[in-house]
Amino acid sequence: VFDCDTVLLSVGLIPENELTRGAGIEMDPRTSGAQVRENMETSVPGIFACGNVLHVHDLVDFVSEEAAAAGRHAASYIKEGRKENAREIAINAVEGVRYTVPCTISPERMEDTQVVRFRVGNVYKNCCIGVYFDGEQVIRRKRPVMAPGEMEEIRLEKEKLLLHPELKTITIKVEE
Repeated sequence: VFDCDTVLLSVGLIPENELTRGAGIEMDPRTSGAQVRENMETSVPGIFACGNVLHVHDLVDFVSEEAAAAGRHAASYIKEGRKENAREIAINAVEGVRYTVPCTISPERMEDTQVVRFRVGNVYKNCCIGVYFDGEQVIRRKRPVMAPGEMEEIRLEKEKLLLHPELKTITIKVEE
């Protein structure tokens, strides 16, 4: 049991984000949802978001995974406070990738593995997803088909991120 001021549940496919905007939370114009860090925390410290308030999901399983992560991180925030001075690495969606959730990642705050979900902006066949750490390719995954209607994901490992202490940007793109 944790004491908190408010827990707000918004259930539905396309939620009303009036409260999100009213709280001064940074919004992603591509998804019309809140921008979050790897721990599901928004730009307003202590406010966490998940599910369709971030972007429309394909499967309720993804919403449940995000909800569990947001709950874990919110509980940690209440118990331990926010880890200040943790570096923020921007996740850059380019060349066919429309957006990512989360938008930034902190290796110091993340769990052992971080799921980054995204959607592509077109139908691609026999292509690859490329992931780059400041221009150096670290992941290349073949995909027979990718389409805007299906969410894609990659997994980043904390161990590998910590090997790049000067890392500023993670870029995710479609490669044909």
